[in-house]
Amino acid sequence: MEKIIELLTALPTEAKDLRINLKRVLEGESLDSEQTWGTALASAYYIRHPELTAAVLADAKSAGVNPATLEDARGAASIMGMNTIYYRFRHLMNTEAYNQRPANLRMMRMQQVATTKVNFELFSIGPAALAGCEMCLKAHEAAVKKDGMNEDNVHDAVRIAAILHGVAVALDSI
Repeated sequence: MEKIIELLTALPTEAKDLRINLKRVLEGESLDSEQTWGTALASAYYIRHPELTAAVLADAKSAGVNPATLEDARGAASIMGMNTIYYRFRHLMNTEAYNQRPANLRMMRMQQVATTKVNFELFSIGPAALAGCEMCLKAHEAAVKKDGMNEDNVHDAVRIAAILHGVAVALDSI
């Protein structure tokens, strides 16, 4: 985690908790290394803080993360950039006029994964949480649980996204 630690040293004293929390979640709790780094990278791409994304990507590569995981993280962030807006709109409007219409959004990338379907779904949870998209969160949670993951795994994915977002905010404050 050399690049991330280097970035964290730039954080103000007020953000000390973020330094501790990020190191903890990236060391892995209920997720394996590929899942941890894939989730972190998808969240970082979604947050769109170039310096943070570069550090997460560099450290994921240094940790030996499979290139397919890096590809799926980028794919999940991209698809979720579209889906979180559209499905949050449907949820917020909550009218038959919109809910009965077909989405007509191409999402084949979610079926044509480089790693596993469950990992791609897991990588999508961070962006869904960051966007506050209830429909996306529920759909991706159901998908990962159907494939054997549990609430601890979902919780850890959201924690990774939340902490990375806090780091981005803190970096922008200096």
